[in-house]
Amino acid sequence: MYPVTEIVSRAVGASFAFVVFMIVLYYSGELVHRERQYRVDQIIDATPFPSGVVVAAKILALWFIITALFLAVIIAGIVMQAIHGYTNFAPSIYVTDVIGVIGGSFYFLAVIAVLVQAISPGKFVGMLVMIVIYLSTSVLASFGFEHVLYSLTLPNAPFSAMNGYGHFIEPLLTVGAYLLGLAALIFIGAHLFYPRGIQNAAERIASARQRFTTAVGWSAAFALITTCTLGGWIFYNTVLLNDYVTSEDAELAQATYEKQYRQFSDAALPDVVDLNIEVDLVPEQRRLESKGRAVFVNTTDAPINELPLSLSPLLDVNSIKLTDASQVFADEELGFYRYAFEQPLAPGARSELTWDLTWAHEGFENGNSSTRLVHNGTFVDNTEIMPMPGYDSNRELQDNSIRREHELPPLVRMHKLEDQSRRKRAFFGSRRTDFTAVVSTAPDQTAVAPGYLEREWQENGRRYFKYVMDAPIWPFVSIVSARYEVVEDTWKHPDASLNGTKDVALSVFYDAQHEYNVKRMLESSKKSMDYFQREFSDYQYRQFRILEFPGYSAFAQSFPNTIPYSERIGFIADLRDPADIDLVFYVTAHELAHQWWAHQVAGANVQGQTMIIETLAQYSALMVAEREYGAQQMRRFLKYELDSYLSARGSELIEELPLLRVENQGYIHYRKGSVAMYALKDAIGEDKVNAALREFISKYAFNESDYPTSLDLINEFRAVAGTEHQALIEDLFE
Repeated sequence: MYPVTEIVSRAVGASFAFVVFMIVLYYSGELVHRERQYRVDQIIDATPFPSGVVVAAKILALWFIITALFLAVIIAGIVMQAIHGYTNFAPSIYVTDVIGVIGGSFYFLAVIAVLVQAISPGKFVGMLVMIVIYLSTSVLASFGFEHVLYSLTLPNAPFSAMNGYGHFIEPLLTVGAYLLGLAALIFIGAHLFYPRGIQNAAERIASARQRFTTAVGWSAAFALITTCTLGGWIFYNTVLLNDYVTSEDAELAQATYEKQYRQFSDAALPDVVDLNIEVDLVPEQRRLESKGRAVFVNTTDAPINELPLSLSPLLDVNSIKLTDASQVFADEELGFYRYAFEQPLAPGARSELTWDLTWAHEGFENGNSSTRLVHNGTFVDNTEIMPMPGYDSNRELQDNSIRREHELPPLVRMHKLEDQSRRKRAFFGSRRTDFTAVVSTAPDQTAVAPGYLEREWQENGRRYFKYVMDAPIWPFVSIVSARYEVVEDTWKHPDASLNGTKDVALSVFYDAQHEYNVKRMLESSKKSMDYFQREFSDYQYRQFRILEFPGYSAFAQSFPNTIPYSERIGFIADLRDPADIDLVFYVTAHELAHQWWAHQVAGANVQGQTMIIETLAQYSALMVAEREYGAQQMRRFLKYELDSYLSARGSELIEELPLLRVENQGYIHYRKGSVAMYALKDAIGEDKVNAALREFISKYAFNESDYPTSLDLINEFRAVAGTEHQALIEDLFE
């Protein structure tokens, strides 16, 4: 499928890249060398062909070689697809991606190579110069020179089967035309200075003057004007319409944010208890208008004097208002604001925050363009489109070596497990919130947010959806919009006496091209629902929805009764080989398990929190998959998990910790967690593990305070394990 196209083309293309470059150097240098060695220059000098024809022939010959190599890449990709039984080859995507996006820079380098060999005094000098040019384009970014105007390469243009090339196509074509203009100027330069016979420097300059005819002058003027115009348009888009931010600039902004505002990381914060969001999406313009109201309650034991707010720097503020408070500080560049209450907000007192914000992508950026707000498949969450209370620790630099460069102390990822004062707050506060969302989008798209669809209507050529949640949820919600097809099904509760009151409506929202695995997702949802409700507790909602989003990222994320799911890992995965691990089935089960582990039981905001959230979701999905595929297939999966853990631990930036104290370290809570929980199940029995989890849920589900820690979870395991397995539990988790 398309992932095969992307993987094969990019992998093989990268392998051929160096070969192409060396052939360019060799061929360019060898032509000049042979001409001088065998006096072919004198023969060519006597021919009636203009120098431009000879130069063009050299360039076309090099382009032919490059094209032939990339066609080999394309053929290899198609053959690989055919071997795997896939016949929708999509040659236009191969050609665009391999020859266009990947190969464009090599075609440009070929033109430079001909010019260099034309003006160099010898073959080896020309090769050396080309090596310098090639390496400089690779290392310029390391010195902060990252602008496309002088990088001499095409911008990255990732392809999504759902969204195509989307908004990346404009900068790709613009920069491509700009490089073509530069190539024309370089071609003219090679034509002017190409040696005819044996010439010294003065003779070459004299020949160049003779060749600079009126036609050549007009051609050079046209190419120069075109190149400058396109360069100006690129500069206007990347620097004036958008902020030109280098990697060093972004790194400095992170360091500055932490230095200036980390002092507010422990500020007492109120909790959101009522969240109303109004979002107007204009996908074709990549624009979003966000308005809303959040009611805060002071759930602490002391008055709160001020409320710090963090805001995505991508947002433009039209207005932010906090009841009975005034703005005392605003850093628009870094997105940090402070509001002081006229009278301190007393324990139990309420305040209301309203906002009017705009997220608009004007023109195109120099690079690192957001893939959240796109033409087809927008997926954002509320942390990106509203003011969030408090300091945003996610912006901190994660590498201690980089932190030292900015004179920052070593990173502290999470509060210590033993810090009892942190048990009153989970990952998004200490209270759940009521939630309502009204989302408008393009008339041919469907917008989805957590909650139940209460109303749908069209107005002024736009499509509106109102979602309302009937019970409090964590104030972390998603907004997704795309051109969807929908398949619906129902999970039937095994207790028929309930007359369908506990049945769950299942639905998958998918791109019309990608129906391949929809049925498998529904099957996994049903079988997971069977297991989780029987072994843990009742599912808390009346519906469960899976929503496809473009494959720019490869993950799925569990929001209340709503799962945004990447096309790359779910909707276009090839499941036809029964020997392969069915990751679609597994990932679906994992994300549904989060409706228990995170949405029913949330861990305290200390070390070990993600053991409760992620490791238990891994275990839950493993049990469902084991029933579907058997223990032998689980051995293959666990070997993959173990290998992933062992390879990933070498890239740890700070410190590897045991599961008990994991600090949102994926290779630990996912990979090691799977192996540890399966080992525990094998040792003490699945029934005992599940009995411990049922007890854990009965104690902590839907808590409003005194959130559990990983110690509480391990104590439940210890209670059912018996004395003979206490040392094993210590080894696995502690």
